[in-house]
Amino acid sequence: MTELPTPRDDLAGLAAYRTQQAAADVRLHANEWAVPNPASAWLTPQELNELLLNRYPAPASELRRGLAERYGVAADQIVLGNGSNEVLLNTFLIFGGHGRSALLFQPTYSMHRRLAITAGSRVIDEFVGLPYDLGRERALSAVERHQPDVIAFTTPNNPTGNEIAPDVILAVAAARPRALILVDEAYSDFSGHTLVPKIATQPNIVVSKTFSKVRAAAGLRLGVLVANLELAAHYRAVQLPYNINVITSAVAAKIVKDDAAISRRVAQCASERSRLSE
Repeated sequence: MTELPTPRDDLAGLAAYRTQQAAADVRLHANEWAVPNPASAWLTPQELNELLLNRYPAPASELRRGLAERYGVAADQIVLGNGSNEVLLNTFLIFGGHGRSALLFQPTYSMHRRLAITAGSRVIDEFVGLPYDLGRERALSAVERHQPDVIAFTTPNNPTGNEIAPDVILAVAAARPRALILVDEAYSDFSGHTLVPKIATQPNIVVSKTFSKVRAAAGLRLGVLVANLELAAHYRAVQLPYNINVITSAVAAKIVKDDAAISRRVAQCASERSRLSE
């Protein structure tokens, strides 16, 4: 039998990521919005004609400016990805990798572990368990024991749904300034809190966002990272060229202006949660 090339030893046990795409109107397991997003219909005929599919896409300047205005940062602090998983992977590629470690507080978003391993990082799982009550002393103790290069937080946490107190994350960032502090805020619109303003004073913090949840645009595959200017430049240095296609860029630029839809969806989720629990 012909021998085939083998993967790295640390990837040998990694299986393909799969989700069940059930034929249902509401797929709770996917945490996606159940109602179709009308945003693609907002493009005028002229705007559609201006989408030059024969050209490589421009750097999504309008979208980045819109996001920068919303988050109160410079446009060059905005990094875009083909889904938030791309900016998460690049986080572990840049600041983790071989000879470096990533600290995860479990249970948390499963892709953090997968992406850290893919990047070659040594993964350190600190099991918080249930209830997911990650406090300051517990977090600082883990950082002191393991001295990680990347520390990931998901807040509100997936799958437990509760927030990690901002002072816990800020204390860790201050205690380990040479570590990259990744704050995954995929669900932050539901809590109304964000650590983006803290980047100005704690520059080792980066914050990831997504269009897949309350923005109801999982099909666009668009992720956002907000970072210190110098760190953002490192992300752009390693990201794949033309990673945001022209259709995603044009539709997302419309979506980012629709803050009313976010408030409406958050209120609807809260209402449906109460109804479901009854």
